[in-house]
Amino acid sequence: MSRQRKRQQVRHTSWRRVCLAAQMNSSDSRPGPRLVTGRIKVHPDGFGFVVPEDGSEDIHIHRRSRGSAMDSDRVQVEWWVGARGLEGRVTAVLERGRGKITGQMVADGPNLRFQPDDPRITETVIMREGAASLRPGLAVVAEILTYPSRSDGPLEVGLLKVLGPPEDPRTEVEKILACGDIEEEFPAPVVQAAARMPHQVDEADRRDRADLRDIPFMTIDPETARDFDDAVALQSLPGDIQRLWVAVADVSHYVAEGSLLDQEARRRGCSLYLPDRAIPMLPEALSAHMCSLVPGEDRLAMVVRIDYDRDLHVRETDFCAAVIHSRARLDYAGVAAALAGKVQGKFKKYEPLLPTLRTLDALARRLRERRQQRGALDLDLPQVVVELDRDDPRLVRDIRRSRRDPGERHAYAMIEEFMLAANIAVGESFQDRNEPTLWRIHPAPTGEKLHAFAAMAERYGVKVDEEEAQTPLGLAAVLKRLQGLPAEKALAFQLLRSLKQATYDANNVGHFGLAASAYLHFTSPIRRYPDVVVHRLLKRRLAGLGKPAGGFVPWPHGTTASVSELTTIATESSFSERKAMEIEREVVDLYRAFFMRDRVGDVLSGTVSGVASFGLFVVTDQPFIEGLVRTEHLVPDDFYDYDDVACRLKGRRSGRIFSLGDVVEVEVLSVSVARRQVDLRMRESRQRGERRVKKELRSQNRKKPGVRRPPKTRSRKASKRRR
Repeated sequence: MSRQRKRQQVRHTSWRRVCLAAQMNSSDSRPGPRLVTGRIKVHPDGFGFVVPEDGSEDIHIHRRSRGSAMDSDRVQVEWWVGARGLEGRVTAVLERGRGKITGQMVADGPNLRFQPDDPRITETVIMREGAASLRPGLAVVAEILTYPSRSDGPLEVGLLKVLGPPEDPRTEVEKILACGDIEEEFPAPVVQAAARMPHQVDEADRRDRADLRDIPFMTIDPETARDFDDAVALQSLPGDIQRLWVAVADVSHYVAEGSLLDQEARRRGCSLYLPDRAIPMLPEALSAHMCSLVPGEDRLAMVVRIDYDRDLHVRETDFCAAVIHSRARLDYAGVAAALAGKVQGKFKKYEPLLPTLRTLDALARRLRERRQQRGALDLDLPQVVVELDRDDPRLVRDIRRSRRDPGERHAYAMIEEFMLAANIAVGESFQDRNEPTLWRIHPAPTGEKLHAFAAMAERYGVKVDEEEAQTPLGLAAVLKRLQGLPAEKALAFQLLRSLKQATYDANNVGHFGLAASAYLHFTSPIRRYPDVVVHRLLKRRLAGLGKPAGGFVPWPHGTTASVSELTTIATESSFSERKAMEIEREVVDLYRAFFMRDRVGDVLSGTVSGVASFGLFVVTDQPFIEGLVRTEHLVPDDFYDYDDVACRLKGRRSGRIFSLGDVVEVEVLSVSVARRQVDLRMRESRQRGERRVKKELRSQNRKKPGVRRPPKTRSRKASKRRR
């Protein structure tokens, strides 16, 4: 990087910090220190960052300024503009972020000592209860009894649960769930409440509902699905009108606001999906029975109706609480086969539905094309599949990319298009009426992050107009220009990182990734709590309009939903979703590490997916894992300069450059299950290292007295060539 560019970046960063400080000063007219609240993320080295609740810039906390705060605590921070940007110190711990920790019992002379798994727990841990019954080597979950009162204070814990041997991946998964406060089993009162639910729709349930049992709804889901929370139907009407029906299980009918079921669903926030099982938001008695749109039975649903004209303009939308009767339970593989004309054998039942499926497919294609014309982003990032042994779940059979059949992917995309249309239709109805609701928002990217990506993309031959890229259409054009490049996947991932994360909010700023001005989640109330909230709000409106509302009553005159309460639910739901994603990712990384333990020394082909000052991240093709090649394991006897703009490493001696998208051969160097990390080294590094060692040995042998070098011998072919 040139000195001039570095000076420009320093000036830009300094100006941004001054502006931020001025902005925050002007927004807080109270005298005294500048205080914010947020969650602290602690690094193993002791320092941390506080993520403010108001969405402002993260604040760096020195280890000596952390006080007694631990990772994930909600804290109050006094901040200032320092040499590293915003810096601060923790003035108070408002709420503890964790109540449990995991670790291993280790021998410490004649005694046992609890050794935490999390390197961010730097405090001395004292086990006050339960240690006497344990033996060395056991993995355990401990409950925190006393938190430290000062930065170097001890942490007192008591035994909560013995997990088993640490070499078992199931033990490690239990640790991850315990640290995330994820409970598989529902509390007994919640299970009992779910068991008391009716087993069929009776006459009382049908009151205040539209009877849509004559509409030919069908469900389309994966073959292994156990619950069906949405169904679709399509009718052709006079005037070239196509009427799309989307029915969604009416969870809010059975999960009353404030009930035990509701409290538990809100606490969980969403369902969680692991390689060997799912941890649902609702008890199975609800999710797989009364809240599942099973075929051949009456079910309660919230229904969206959308009428499209021949030009795909929405002529009318309508919503109601209804009772439906699904006609068929289809799966993606069967729909893919039917659309390909294969309706023999086990797909014979699809033959009568083929005209409807073809009409649905044609509508979905047009909707997708229209959405892409608006600028909706299509980030087709690969999904990882963990294959476990059916007889012994401790054994990992394979780690691979998802290889779903193209026809099945198309069938999935068809249903996804209808769900997006329903979510947008409901969202626009709230926007048009200016009614408060729980929005799904995705803010536009900031200029600073786009600037960094644009500078990097330019080094790979891709021009990015930063102003244009702050619009969905402009960014979609950038993605299109990445197609076909060797670094396409890596650059697309870097672009994704430059975007903000989609979250829930009571204030609508639109959904940038979908190019939608009004978007919310409505179609998956079995597995997402925000959808349940939106159903309740919609029913309140329907009741006020005199439409079928499933027994709900309208808001009292002049009142509406509390924005403050919606903001709280949005914050909780966003946190639950983020936690679930982190747990799912960590469990996959855990299985990746277990799978690679016995493959140390294997040589694999891969692609550089990320570059940092300390090394390269490489994604291998088979198995599908990501590992780290540290700079000392690249070309030996070299020092590497990191170009943070181009995301490249260049060797000073060798001149070798490593960039995003480079295809490389790597050797598995070591695996750490505890850190969920696979360390690699360049195969070239090992070969050069071996040659260097041999050369040094020959040099030493020449210098040793009495050591005779063996005579050189020539092969017959070599002799003939020389003659």
